[in-house]
Amino acid sequence: MKNTILALALATAGVMAVPAAFAQDAGQTAQQGWYVGANAGYGQVNKGPYDNGDFAGGVKGGYRFAINPETSLGMEVGYVYLGRSSARGLYTQNYANYTGSNGESKLQGATAGLNLRYNFSPSWYGEVRGGAFFAKGSGLTNDKTNPQNVNFNSTRYYAGVGAGYNITPKWSVGLNWDYYDGSQSDKNIHLPTNLYSVSAEYRF
Repeated sequence: MKNTILALALATAGVMAVPAAFAQDAGQTAQQGWYVGANAGYGQVNKGPYDNGDFAGGVKGGYRFAINPETSLGMEVGYVYLGRSSARGLYTQNYANYTGSNGESKLQGATAGLNLRYNFSPSWYGEVRGGAFFAKGSGLTNDKTNPQNVNFNSTRYYAGVGAGYNITPKWSVGLNWDYYDGSQSDKNIHLPTNLYSVSAEYRF
């Protein structure tokens, strides 16, 4: 995790050094400037007590620098809600013996990272993104015989890819897949979540 944060810090420092000479020129498809966005879809937990998911979504905002005529690099922050899941199998049975509950999980948190976008044409783009995920959640530990419900806070990571369409120079829509590593190993709780979503973005 220390390496992830160091890499993010170095990348951010590099972005801050990009000169204003990369300002958008006539005919350039790369975007530059402030932007905000939101996404919504399905978040699925895929480990341990959980193999299901729930409604999920988030908001974000940031600033992009055009680094060549087709490519831009953005720094962004956001907040994501990754839904709730109910435990399955022996986890549920053994946990319910003590509490009468189904051991529901929940996961959310702030994000801070980088976004690299490539415009194939004025209309179509693809992007990759990643950074730090400041996870906050609760769920059952990975112990079938004696699962415990644990609240946790941890700094992990997220990564994702997406593709979309620029409806106008200011508005775009997209389809996305993102992975959020919501876990805390020392408490034996793991909520790795895949988020499949549609998104909308507005550029100022």
